[in-house]
Amino acid sequence: MLNPPESLERFAERGAAPVYLFVLPWSLTGVGGVNQVVINLAREMQKAGHFEPLILITDWDAQSPQAGTECGLPTLRWRVRAYHSGMGLKETLAYRLWERGFGRALEQLCRTRRVAAINVHYPGASALALQRCVAAMARPVPLILSFHGADLGALRRAPAAERALWAAALPRANALVTCSRDLRRELLDTCGAQLNVSVIHNGLDAAGFAAMAAPAGAAPGAGRTILNVAKFEHKKGQDVLLDAFASLAADFPDLTLTLAGASDQALPGLEQQAARLGLASRVRLLRDVPHAAVAQLFASATVFALPSRQEPFGIVLLEAGAFGLPVVASAVGGVPEILDDGVTARLVPPDDAAGLAEALRAVLRNPDAAQAMGARLRQHVQNRFSWHASSAGYAALLPASSLPSLS
Repeated sequence: MLNPPESLERFAERGAAPVYLFVLPWSLTGVGGVNQVVINLAREMQKAGHFEPLILITDWDAQSPQAGTECGLPTLRWRVRAYHSGMGLKETLAYRLWERGFGRALEQLCRTRRVAAINVHYPGASALALQRCVAAMARPVPLILSFHGADLGALRRAPAAERALWAAALPRANALVTCSRDLRRELLDTCGAQLNVSVIHNGLDAAGFAAMAAPAGAAPGAGRTILNVAKFEHKKGQDVLLDAFASLAADFPDLTLTLAGASDQALPGLEQQAARLGLASRVRLLRDVPHAAVAQLFASATVFALPSRQEPFGIVLLEAGAFGLPVVASAVGGVPEILDDGVTARLVPPDDAAGLAEALRAVLRNPDAAQAMGARLRQHVQNRFSWHASSAGYAALLPASSLPSLS
């Protein structure tokens, strides 16, 4: 059994507000949209004061819970193991012993801190262990599983035995959440149309994000920039954007392209593609850029492009809107739920470099119309997408007995 007295007693001494326990499979400091969702939901709850957020980071090296702080938020690093159908008898017995001890320790944490909900973001196999531990509690805590896109892809590719475990576990969760209606459809197609799945769109503190950047103030004669912010992976379509840029480069000699994102397997190929197209001097590839620096990139850009092949939501589209940028994006996934073609953005088919280039060309050649489109997007983002609304959506999933008095 785990023996975590120091960490749990320290937590028990804190404020009286019930805890909303987020669970993440990685550090909060990493680059990525899922982290931004959790960070901002936690900060919104912290600001409202109805819940005290705590982020449980699953960490194999933390055999007992280790308290800390990341991004100004309280964290708890803790090993959460995953059961796999391929385990032998000894491994299975060891896992069962671990799960029993971990479950008792988790129940102690939930009791001493009055945990109102456990919300697993980007659920993987360890979420199944959490579900079993919660179900075994004398007073089970509401369990919410939040899917973001690639996590659902991993579930689809899982072995049949693991998918069977998910099929049994998902209906037992108190709530299932996706960030778009399109991802909800995928979850139902993958795991069963009988599931009750809520859609809670991601949000943005538009004014706060825009304030992270210093005023750009373009110098006379300064060139124009197409910006893309996305992880360097095939599904984000940066290769399509490079091909589109190649057809624009001769007509717009002042134009440059900036690709910024978390490092991944597609990055070397993109570097080679830029060189092969003779565009290396006009293409910047920026890896693992901190979020504050990303805001500065938006402030300095002329147009934002998101040529994704798959895109469950696309927080970067909201971020472009915070700066009033004209946007050209693929009409895939949850993107049409955010953008209205011809009104707040130009939407094009995925994997269509010619169509993407044509839409970008129209934006670049009509700056007044582009500016008006960007202004409409800014207003749309401010009116429709906020972390306050997202946080309220999550609170609405909880039973009344889990909610603090809001008076």
